[in-house]
Amino acid sequence: MKYIDLHVHSKYSDGKLDIKEILDKAVENNVGVLSLTEHYNISSYRLAKSIINSNERYSKIELIPGIEIGASMLDAGFSKNHICHILAYFVSNKIYPLLAEYEEDRKKTNERIINLLKDQGIDITYGAVKRFAKGKSFGRYDIARYMSKQGLAYTPEDAYAKYLDYGQMAHIERRKMTPPELITKIIRCGGVPVIAHPKSLKLNYTNFTEFIKPLIDIGLAGLEIYYPRMKKEELETYEEICTEYNLIGTAGSDYHKNRDEVEIGLGINNNLCVSDYSIIKRLKEKKHEIDYGKK
Repeated sequence: MKYIDLHVHSKYSDGKLDIKEILDKAVENNVGVLSLTEHYNISSYRLAKSIINSNERYSKIELIPGIEIGASMLDAGFSKNHICHILAYFVSNKIYPLLAEYEEDRKKTNERIINLLKDQGIDITYGAVKRFAKGKSFGRYDIARYMSKQGLAYTPEDAYAKYLDYGQMAHIERRKMTPPELITKIIRCGGVPVIAHPKSLKLNYTNFTEFIKPLIDIGLAGLEIYYPRMKKEELETYEEICTEYNLIGTAGSDYHKNRDEVEIGLGINNNLCVSDYSIIKRLKEKKHEIDYGKK
């Protein structure tokens, strides 16, 4: 039985490998269902699909369109330490207007951050950072990397801590949609919304269930419960929640290759290795319900 991995990043967002290298890893690790879930873009899907269709080596990989988008917990009364990322599956070009909202806000935030740094006498421009990022969309850590590269800080971490972290002179909180807003828009785009690595919300059982109840009412489909950094007792709790609220428990490695111990499909020391294809069937059923208005 082949494994499922519905949370993988390539160079098209913040991963280290190109698409062919990702597909090679998937074949080597016996992965039969794969989703490239880049941050805020779906660019890698088309290339991966083309490679799969043109090379017999990858022909047995089922590719699921996906994306990962951050949501703000601050407006829900939580702190910046509570992180909510939403995975959306079976997305199409219909999601571009949603991404454009995020991209415009990112650009404005970066410009404000760089202007604040310039006001402090730091030799930095928006164009220079954009060229450093090779024209790709960039964020605060990329600014920190640029500052380190230019000798404006010892390391990217030093630059981030001194200038860009919460409470520092160039910190600006980028506006993100709330989880209900984001889930609603994902569904309108035809996507199937799933909460990524739910333990990162850092909520106890009671607070977590209270948090997700209204999200289920508007269409939350699942939780990413099979995850390499999930403890056994945590997994059992989230499995119970999925059963109680009829949510789909999905599987993802959150692979980037910047943490060498995590492997596509396998997790850490083979602690992922999920082969239950009913997960995919349920996601497809949910996609059908969304497309035909039967939420």
